[in-house]
Amino acid sequence: MDILLVNPHWNDINPLICGTEQCAPGHLWGPGSRSLWLLHYVVSGLGRFETGGRSYSVHAGQVFVIRPEETAFYQADRNAPWEYIWIGFDCGIEPPTALRQDVIDEPKCGPIFAAALRCGERGSGQEAFLCQKLWELFVLLAEPSPAARLRSGDYVERAKTYLEAAYMRPVSVAALARQMNLDRSYFSSLFRQQTGLSPQQYLLRLRMSRGAELLADGLSPAEAALSVGYPDAAAFARMFRRSYGLSPAAYQKQQRKAGAEE
Repeated sequence: MDILLVNPHWNDINPLICGTEQCAPGHLWGPGSRSLWLLHYVVSGLGRFETGGRSYSVHAGQVFVIRPEETAFYQADRNAPWEYIWIGFDCGIEPPTALRQDVIDEPKCGPIFAAALRCGERGSGQEAFLCQKLWELFVLLAEPSPAARLRSGDYVERAKTYLEAAYMRPVSVAALARQMNLDRSYFSSLFRQQTGLSPQQYLLRLRMSRGAELLADGLSPAEAALSVGYPDAAAFARMFRRSYGLSPAAYQKQQRKAGAEE
């Protein structure tokens, strides 16, 4: 049973088809290729899946993955034919690394695939509902195993992302390190190795750069200070002068003069 959708032409995850089937014994497809991502979750039974010169015996609780333009073949077992749920989609983002596997052994996917079928019960918003389920699936597949550990670069990228989003708030480097279960000194050392700056220096550079942009856009020094995490405008002015060699007011005046001369 296919659930018919309207192609929403979304850029990140674009759902195109969803359905379920209790296959007849020996039912097969392929060899052939598809132009979209196609994920089959096996609800019950058995079958065989082949891709890239490899063959797999697939059972309930597993997902077999057909990637765009890759040749695949699959066939239901003759004695215990599988029942599966499938979702087809285009993907404009980097998918979870788990989808590089041909077969994913993850029974927790089952409830998400089952819920995805409910998109057919909706009079409208089917595509958005299915897209939501695909995001849930991506989140599940992106979860690391208990034994997995972040690489040192991953810690730094997480810290940089946080600082770039939260520079206007009070930021504690010690608290940030604790949140990643790292010793502060070790975290600071990793950060400096990757960026050439300490976390505090990186944060200061973010704040001053953004402050300069806001001043050039016409905000007052006090407004710019507050916008980049300095409730005390005098403290902002001191740090700004150290970074740019000018007070915020003088910098703003310089920028206005430069703009008028263009």
